[in-house]
Amino acid sequence: MANQDQQFAGAALGGSGSSAFAAPLPIDRLVRKEVSLGTIREMSPPRDHIGLSIAPMLEVGSDDVVFDYLKDVQQDTFAPARAEDAEAELAQKDDVSSVSGRASIIDWALKDKYSASDVTRWREDNLIAAALQGAGVNLQLNGIGNSLQDFNRRVARDDKKRRRALDNRIEQLIMSALWTNQIVYNDGKIRFTVPFGRPTDQTQVAPASALWSAGVTHDPIGDIKAVQDLIWTRRNVRCTRAITSKKVLDTIWKSDRFLALAGGNIANPNVKIDPNYLMAGWGPDFAIDAVQRVTGITFQVYDSVYTTRPIGSATQTNVRFSPETDILFLPDVADLGEVDDTDIGFGKTLTAPHPEGNWSSGFYEWEDEKRDPWIHVRGSGIKAFPVFPYLEYTATLKVLA
Repeated sequence: MANQDQQFAGAALGGSGSSAFAAPLPIDRLVRKEVSLGTIREMSPPRDHIGLSIAPMLEVGSDDVVFDYLKDVQQDTFAPARAEDAEAELAQKDDVSSVSGRASIIDWALKDKYSASDVTRWREDNLIAAALQGAGVNLQLNGIGNSLQDFNRRVARDDKKRRRALDNRIEQLIMSALWTNQIVYNDGKIRFTVPFGRPTDQTQVAPASALWSAGVTHDPIGDIKAVQDLIWTRRNVRCTRAITSKKVLDTIWKSDRFLALAGGNIANPNVKIDPNYLMAGWGPDFAIDAVQRVTGITFQVYDSVYTTRPIGSATQTNVRFSPETDILFLPDVADLGEVDDTDIGFGKTLTAPHPEGNWSSGFYEWEDEKRDPWIHVRGSGIKAFPVFPYLEYTATLKVLA
C-alpha cells in the first residue's frame, strides 16, 4: 500500500514517475495544506505625530549651523532736546542687538542584521521558485512560497519599525523642547542637554484660580486669559493655539461657572448636576466651545504615545510624548509675520545630508553584505535636530495634579 501511495503522489505531482519534478512523496504531503493568513496585530493606541507640523524640516548643507539672532533693532527711544547752538547727542548703541546661535545636527540611526542561515534559506527558496517557473511547471511545494513571503514580510516589517523609531525620535525631540524648554539625552554613551530661551515662569505655570482637578472652583477662561495676557504683555504676541489632552478638556465643564449655567444650586450639596445628561446642547462640549469662543483659543487634542518593552519582557508600556496634565500655548500664526520671513521662523527641524543618502538631506538607508560569516545588514537613519529661537512666545499651563 505504501508503494501505491508513493506512485499516486508522483502521478499527482507530475504525471508520470519518470518526470524530474515527480519525485515520490508521502500521501500526507498532498493532504496537508499550509496557508499564510498574514500577521495579526494588536489594536494600537494613538500614535499620530504632529511635531513636524510645528517645526517642519529645513534642509541645510552642513552638520554645524550658525545663525544670527537679531533682537529688536527698531527699539523705540526718545530723542533728547538740545540748545539751538549746541551739538546733538550721540545716539546710544550697544552690542546686544545681534547675537549668534549655533546648532549641531545629530545623526540618528539603527539597523537590523539577518544571519547567514536566514539569507541562505531565502536565496535557496528564490532559486527553487525561479527554476520551477522557468520549467513551466505549476508546482507549489509546501513551505517554499510561505518562507519567501515570510522573509520578505519580515524585512518589510523591520524597515517600518526602524522608520517608526526614527519618526518617534524626531517627535520626542520636538515635544521635549516645546513642553520642557530643553532637550535632554543620555543613552550611557552620548549625553547632552540643550536648553531653550523660554522664561521659567512661562513653563508649567500654575492656574490663577486653582488646579482644575482640585474641585469645582477653577476658572478655565480666567486661567487661560491670564496666560494669554502674560505673553501679550511681554512679547506683543497673541496665543491662539493650544495643544492638550482629552483629559484636560473633559475637566473644563466641572467648573462651578458652567455648573451654575446648567440651572443647579451649587450651594446646596444635595443638588447633583451632571452635564452629560443635560439637553439642548448643555454639556461638556458646550463648555469647551464656550472657552474657545471667549478666549479665541483653538484646542488640539494630542494623546499620542510610543511603546517601550525591555528586550525579553512581555510587559509593554505606553509612554506619552506630552504630559496629560498641561496645556501648551502657541503663538498666533498671523503674529509671526516677521519671524516667518526667516528660514528658521518660529522653529524648524534642521536636517543635513548624509553619504548613504547620496549626499541628500532627510532619511537615508544602507545595506551591507561584505562580512565573514556572510550576513545581510539593513539600516536606516537621519541627521536631524529641532531649533526653536522663539520659544519665549510659548507657555505651558499645568492644570491637573
